[in-house]
Amino acid sequence: MDGKDIARVRRVDGNAAGGLLLEIFGRDMTSARARCAHCRRDAEVADAVAELDDTGMILLCRGCGRTLLTYLRTDGQAMLTIGTLTHLEWDEDRSMDSVVGPAGIEPTTSTV
Repeated sequence: MDGKDIARVRRVDGNAAGGLLLEIFGRDMTSARARCAHCRRDAEVADAVAELDDTGMILLCRGCGRTLLTYLRTDGQAMLTIGTLTHLEWDEDRSMDSVVGPAGIEPTTSTV
C-alpha cells in the first residue's frame, strides 16, 4: 500500500484475503484463529479487516484496528511482516482440504 493511489485499496473482511493467505501458508487460513497482542481479541482470520491492493494486503484486528500482518509483493520479491499477531491456530485435520498442485490441479493418489 504505497499511498500514491489510496482509491485503489479495498477494505473488506478477512475472507477476501484467502487467496493471498493460501500463497503464504499453502492452505486455507480464513478459519484459523488469530490473536491480537494489543487487545487480546481472539477470532477467525475471516473476521479481520483486510486492506487489499495490487501489491498485497494488510490484515487489521477488528477489535482495535492494529495491524496483525502485512504481505507485500513487489519486483519479484515477497515480504511478510508480523505486526500484533501473537498466535495463529488451525486444525491439522483440515490442512489438506485446500492443497492445490501445479496449475490449480488437486493432488490425487495413484494406484499404478
